[in-house]
Amino acid sequence: MNEVIIRESKYEDRESVHRLLLLIAELHRNGRPDMFGDLVSKYDVNQVGQRLSAEDNGVFVAETDGKVVGYVFCDIISEGNGLTLYIDDLCVDPESRSHGIGTKLLDRAKEYAEEKNCQCVMLNVWEFNENAVEFYKKYGFKTRTRHMEIIL
Repeated sequence: MNEVIIRESKYEDRESVHRLLLLIAELHRNGRPDMFGDLVSKYDVNQVGQRLSAEDNGVFVAETDGKVVGYVFCDIISEGNGLTLYIDDLCVDPESRSHGIGTKLLDRAKEYAEEKNCQCVMLNVWEFNENAVEFYKKYGFKTRTRHMEIIL
């Protein structure tokens, strides 16, 4: 794999980012069809375009050979006595995994959190997504809270 560049997203990335969002939706449909059976995408291409058009949008992409192969959506939220960077979504194209791209995207998210004076970085991950759970643990994330359910 050639050099990976992590950069701020731009409006022109909307279709590439949306293509990756479709992959995430498929993963969720397969993992929890009871909850996500009808999910096509978390955001449609127009919503992605609106987000990417915003100044300081908190979205970073991984690019190699001129192609977007991953992204991370970062949101700054007020929490407790400070700010938290919430990773709303992170995806790396399956064909580009195991090359450190997810790590580079998380590194950029942490830098962004520091730039914005956040006290921590937080994310949610579904238990069925075992690869993601292991990736985040390896990166250093720890369980902060636990949501539990009984499926009826």
